[in-house]
Amino acid sequence: MTPDETSAWQRLCPRPMAQIHPLPAIARHLERPDTARRLAAADASRTPPDDVLADLREIGVACVYDPDSATAVHVNALNAVAAGHSGSLAITLGVNALALLPLCIAGTREQRERAGTVLRGGGAAAMLLTELEHGSNLARTNTRADPDGEGYRLTGEKHLINGGSRHDLLVTLARLGDSDRFGLFLAERDDTVTALPRWRTLPAAAADISGVRFAGTPAQPVGAPGDGLTILQLTLALSRGGIGSLASGAASGALAQALRYARERDVYGQPIVHLGAIAEHLARAAALDVLVAATAVKATFLINALGPAAAYAAAVAKYACCELAEQAVSEGRAVLGSRALVEEFGYAARVRDVLLYGVFDGTRHILLDQLQWRLERFAAGGDRSGDGYPVLAEAYSRPPQPLVRIARLRLRPYAPAPAARAATLAARTDRPAVAALGTLLTRLVDLVGAARRHGRWAADQAWRFAAAAILAEVEALLATVELIDRRCRVVAGLPGRASAADEAALGYALGWRGAELATRVEVLAADLRADGGAAPASGRPEHCDLVAAFAGELPPARAALRHWLTTPPNDGADRDSSGHDSVGRDGVDRDGVDRDGVGRDGSGRDGSGRDGSVVDAAAGASVAGDRLGVGTR
Repeated sequence: MTPDETSAWQRLCPRPMAQIHPLPAIARHLERPDTARRLAAADASRTPPDDVLADLREIGVACVYDPDSATAVHVNALNAVAAGHSGSLAITLGVNALALLPLCIAGTREQRERAGTVLRGGGAAAMLLTELEHGSNLARTNTRADPDGEGYRLTGEKHLINGGSRHDLLVTLARLGDSDRFGLFLAERDDTVTALPRWRTLPAAAADISGVRFAGTPAQPVGAPGDGLTILQLTLALSRGGIGSLASGAASGALAQALRYARERDVYGQPIVHLGAIAEHLARAAALDVLVAATAVKATFLINALGPAAAYAAAVAKYACCELAEQAVSEGRAVLGSRALVEEFGYAARVRDVLLYGVFDGTRHILLDQLQWRLERFAAGGDRSGDGYPVLAEAYSRPPQPLVRIARLRLRPYAPAPAARAATLAARTDRPAVAALGTLLTRLVDLVGAARRHGRWAADQAWRFAAAAILAEVEALLATVELIDRRCRVVAGLPGRASAADEAALGYALGWRGAELATRVEVLAADLRADGGAAPASGRPEHCDLVAAFAGELPPARAALRHWLTTPPNDGADRDSSGHDSVGRDGVDRDGVDRDGVGRDGSGRDGSGRDGSVVDAAAGASVAGDRLGVGTR
């Protein structure tokens, strides 16, 4: 399939959407013109899309985030599908999974059953973390929980809460009395809960972003009362992969709308898609689309296999997907011109909504802080875990696992050195740009080592964050190579081929983003040298060779993308160069026809079920020492 037919998340997902019930029915409903009109009207009136939400409940959306049936694959697929149509709808649905993750991690069976009953009855859940005075510094939380018989009572205010004035289940971070200990508590809306006025947000205009005031509200602890921050760290290690999927839906939705417009808009005697500048914006959007989707899909399936041990992949997805999705929407905005800023044409909502994901579940700075710590570990060396591909291949092969099971796994953190992974991929393909990724990573790690010796690393947060941002974007390129390059798919255990359009988008991404990242590495090196640091010298010719290795991908990729862009959609099946339809890893056609009988219960031809064994290569180890945090350490 091509971007004309379905989103990049769905195209790159190792499991066809037909096997992720009830996502196909949800996707079909959201594609209806009347649904689109109702969602647009909700945004225009700044009122939640209750009629659309009611439709989705009838389809069965509650089972996607019910704690006893939810899986990371189902939750993130829903995020991607919904965000392609409406940011307001996507976050209104998505907050349910976020809020109920603590129940999967540490809640009791009774708490999960109660939550499921509320959801199936038409209710919803909210996560209450933020207080207006303290922002992302959760260690300053003032909302308090005081013991009361066998439970607790909550007192205080929370603000900027998704679902704050409407949702029924309130999972709340609170301080234990006057202590420095914190807990997560499950409360239900009653007459001790006051809904505070909604905030007028720039993105997600129809979403209920509001506040809550507790006045002695009964609550039960989720897990041990003093373990709130630990449970929250584990929660975010899982949920951040979901934010990447929201960003992926936003990027795909923007590309689809911009492409339709360019193919239909005739200003100079033919559709503007034939103009070189417009085609280049669309080619960039297509490249960004696959980068975001591949990174989000990879994080999703690692989480599905490893649980919180996939925190590094989730952090990469949270940062890189949001950053690149914003750029994808900007490329589409350049295609529509002034119409992208006119509410009635619909694209303006995409321009606004994509901005929200970068601050969900931790701001960019919080994520870069986590990523710079991991980059420093890579620079320190000593990693003997290899390239990690046996674990990744196993993750891509696993059916969806219950969140209540994988959330409780405590495995060794999965963060194999990216340079080792790039070397493995380079050995499997003849693309100079893939080998150049390894050279770029080695250069980046050497620079970090030099900065540590000089003292710049410890003294300059901005320099550290700039290096971490490069790491995240290189990881996005690696994920895209793994899922799209024909030879490298084998390394990740993936049969078949990606579509010709996606292969061209990968080539463009390598050529464009790779050359840009190589330049950014050299800017960091020059900055370090100017500060008196002994940065490893690359020499200008070597840098030019690296840029050339990446840029060599651009001419053929550009030609292939322009051919696709100017070809009417549905003009024949999407086939690989041998003339065969692209087939997914499970022997399932991308048209959704199930050839091996794998269903949502996860039963597959290997006999494994949804309660199948964990990844053996990672078993028995601890997550101690890995920083999964939210910036409160």
